[in-house]
Amino acid sequence: MAVTTIEELRKYADGSEVELPGFTPEQPFIVRLRRPSLVELIVEGEIPNPLLGSAAKLFQDGVSQSLGYDGEQFRQTAEVLMQVAKACLVAPTFEEIKAAGLSLTDLQLYSIYGFMQTGVNALANFRTGQGGKSGDSHGRAVPKAAE
Repeated sequence: MAVTTIEELRKYADGSEVELPGFTPEQPFIVRLRRPSLVELIVEGEIPNPLLGSAAKLFQDGVSQSLGYDGEQFRQTAEVLMQVAKACLVAPTFEEIKAAGLSLTDLQLYSIYGFMQTGVNALANFRTGQGGKSGDSHGRAVPKAAE
């Protein structure tokens, strides 16, 4: 077994091309994502202190258990998902998407979080169910599919 070279590691930093659920069912949304560590995002201050409890719950329990029914918990988990998307998106960047007048859908945010945790295998659930069953016209979906 050979040691991974720095050149190989740099390729990982460039991210992977991934198909996310589209903004519309008929148009694919291909992005380049990297897989940062949630723990590293917390240590580096990318997840602010007030959101640490929500980040820990998300890390331990996944999206479906972290959203809860409490409005404040839901808001905090949503903020963590947005921070994760900012850290994961290489091309287009989160800021470029916003500048284009778009917001990521809920399903896209769940997909990005799933990718960060488990890689492209997490997105297979979304691709197979995109015939209208994985979300409504706003991209909202049952969060359990993201785990």
